[in-house]
Amino acid sequence: MAFTHNISRILLGGGIEPYGVDIVPSLREVWDNNKTINPKNFHIIKPNSSIKDLFCVKMDFIFANQSLYYLTNSSFKETINEFYNMCNDGAIIFATMMSDKGYSQYQRGEIMPNGLCEVKGCPTGRIKGSSYIRYTHSIEQLKEDFRPFKPLFWGDYELMNLYNYEGSVEHYIYIGQK
Repeated sequence: MAFTHNISRILLGGGIEPYGVDIVPSLREVWDNNKTINPKNFHIIKPNSSIKDLFCVKMDFIFANQSLYYLTNSSFKETINEFYNMCNDGAIIFATMMSDKGYSQYQRGEIMPNGLCEVKGCPTGRIKGSSYIRYTHSIEQLKEDFRPFKPLFWGDYELMNLYNYEGSVEHYIYIGQK
């Protein structure tokens, strides 16, 4: 997930100050070697961890593309509340969530009490092992999930790979504002 601080600098041509979190430890080396960013603004976290104390600035933009649907129900709700609290008034959030049509060609387990569903059996063999996904079932659920943000746009998109078809990968898009 990526965050930006001081969007007025963007509008005035001064650039952005990026921040981010991820669960992949090898990204630390990438961040440390990128001269265009301050690696101290980026953190490796454990899955389902709180991010509320990682940054000492308020954010103007949050970009969470294809990352939030791996969170349990409780961690997702906590993360959305943390996002809201770490934003300046007027801040924008852009997020995508996996539709329950997504990965339709895979083997799926039952939805567990934590809201995640085990997904395994990639038909093309591209993905090994299991993933655990919190599916979104409707636009109404999407809007509810992103409260307390004010919805500005919601919709969906579908990607298709004719050479390596693995079923639907439909995602919902949510854009909201504090």
